[in-house]
Amino acid sequence: MRKSLVSTAAALLLAFGAAGAHAQVAIANADFELSTVATDTFDTFSSLGWNSVQWGWLGGSSKVVDVGGNQMAQVAGGDVIWSSFAASSAGNYQLTFDTVGDGYVMLYNDNTQSTVAQAFVQNAATTQFSTSFALTSTDNYRLYFGTTPLPPTFNGNLTIDNVAITQIAAPVPEPESYAMMLGGLGALGLMSRRRLKSRA
Repeated sequence: MRKSLVSTAAALLLAFGAAGAHAQVAIANADFELSTVATDTFDTFSSLGWNSVQWGWLGGSSKVVDVGGNQMAQVAGGDVIWSSFAASSAGNYQLTFDTVGDGYVMLYNDNTQSTVAQAFVQNAATTQFSTSFALTSTDNYRLYFGTTPLPPTFNGNLTIDNVAITQIAAPVPEPESYAMMLGGLGALGLMSRRRLKSRA
């Protein structure tokens, strides 16, 4: 009986500890670093090709730009770029990326052919954009970045870098919760032991 209580308590502790881990979704080439683009130059998505960039695109003017050795994607007016990924589990996720310029970001579910989340982005200086959303299934998704030439305030260019999608972990119980749980399991063990003695 005692061994089963100890093993049960150990299993619960491991399960709760694993719940706090953050899962990172694999976005191919999320920082747009390419060895084929020289420092302080640029190259268009269409001339680099899918095998290099690992992002899809619509329109021909979007490019990978290198500024002092740091590369980023610049989505030109009216263009769209995207990356596909599969969610490993349902849950709450957070999307972050560095951005400057005007445009939009949209998350699309390929399986249900529906929009999961979308937002307009408008920043005059480089800013880290962050938004949260819920994925209800382990489907295939596309993350789109695009621009819309909407005068007078949108300039029609969007620069992005360091794209990351991270699963938001469930809250981890505090140590006091573990102590209370173990105390309760111990009390249950004592009660069942007394019952066994009283029956004998």
